[in-house]
Amino acid sequence: MIVEEISRQKYPGWAFCAAVCKEWRAVVERKNFHRLILQASCLEELENMVTRQRDLVQYICLNIELPRYTSRSCQQTESFSCSSRHSSIVADAILKLFSVLSTWQPTGCLILELNAYSLSDSEHWFKNYYFGLEHENGDLVQPQEATTKWHDPNHGWVNGQQVEAPRAPAILRLFSPICLSLSKNLPEVHAVTGFAICRQLRRQISPVALRLLWERLPQLETIVYEPWRVWRRSWKILCDKELASVIQDALPSHVKTVSIFEEFNDQLALALRRDTPYLRIIDTSPNAGHMLVRAFASKSLRLERLSISYMIDAQQFFESCQPSYTWHHLQSLTLTSSILAQTARQKEISALLHDASLAALNMPQLESMVFWNSKHGEACAVIYQRIKASSYATLTWRGTWDFELSHDVVKSWQKVASDSYHLRIKNERVQGFINSHGDAIHHLHLPARVIDPASLWQIRQEGMMQRMA
Repeated sequence: MIVEEISRQKYPGWAFCAAVCKEWRAVVERKNFHRLILQASCLEELENMVTRQRDLVQYICLNIELPRYTSRSCQQTESFSCSSRHSSIVADAILKLFSVLSTWQPTGCLILELNAYSLSDSEHWFKNYYFGLEHENGDLVQPQEATTKWHDPNHGWVNGQQVEAPRAPAILRLFSPICLSLSKNLPEVHAVTGFAICRQLRRQISPVALRLLWERLPQLETIVYEPWRVWRRSWKILCDKELASVIQDALPSHVKTVSIFEEFNDQLALALRRDTPYLRIIDTSPNAGHMLVRAFASKSLRLERLSISYMIDAQQFFESCQPSYTWHHLQSLTLTSSILAQTARQKEISALLHDASLAALNMPQLESMVFWNSKHGEACAVIYQRIKASSYATLTWRGTWDFELSHDVVKSWQKVASDSYHLRIKNERVQGFINSHGDAIHHLHLPARVIDPASLWQIRQEGMMQRMA
């Protein structure tokens, strides 16, 4: 169909095709309203602009623009007054959006994503990062043309090369907390079934605010949460404690799918560690608090799909599981494990896989269990899948190096597959260079989605630009 092809290519002015006839209008509106990217300034018009087409909307991303800041300010951590102003701007925008969406009736799947940024974020030190300002998806783009235009010696850029890393205050400013004070009168929104905070939101929304937002979404089924690793030691301790409380006590019972990806950047972590005056307040380690690990282990009992990347370790997760646990609903579990490294001993990897098989015996609905890890130059995954439509299950090692699963590991997973499924063992070598954890996800072909597709594109694109810079 001609209009379908036009809508796929999205030539300039293609939306005017809607005026041709009713059939064309239906196609154009379905494409146009499927995903709405909104600024806070247009929220007052949203209610009147989207009426008849509400059932076509499946994704809403609210981009909240924060005030610009000067080159002098970018060298400093965010002041209390600036932080308060940002929190007020974000809270007002969320209240407006929830007020509009509270009038919408449920029509199926509707995902709500929140993002906040300042245009200045990408104008100073962090030119090679993505903040959700443009359409950031699709094929990777070779960054030579963009990077050669960056000449800003005051912010470490000379003729497209980053010759100086940002100081700790500039980094901490980009990842400042947003301490939202949301009204307890925030309206309920019944139309939203999915909630997302993706990695393009560098600033950190407190878990306490997440609690209130999730409580106001009574039809919420899916959560995608991609926070950046917290580097201030005091803030990390507080965030772990608060998030543990939210997961343990306030995760809505109607949520069935949780995907968590703790994002990080090794270059920024290195820059923080080199800034001596800030060493006493900085903690770049990935270790999670025991309360948080126990909370995830406990709440996994009522979920159908759970993916946690980097926030906790698979070994921690299974150590926190009680012998009495039975996961009656869990169909998919994906975790990262630091043990999965080329330098690790086979005995350590086998112990993890054996412990996982014991837990899997108490997961009657399990269809897939995945463990994966990566670092620069290497990546691997161990993937168990039970194919319901056939009579077999697979246990796959997939990595940049070869690894033979031990006889004991294979035997323990055959028990998981049970007599109804024949277990096939696979060993697959990953081709392609691993420049970032985004490349690892791409090349490992994990069966479960561990990160939002746009986030994955951003990680790989930023990795390419950092390698060139």
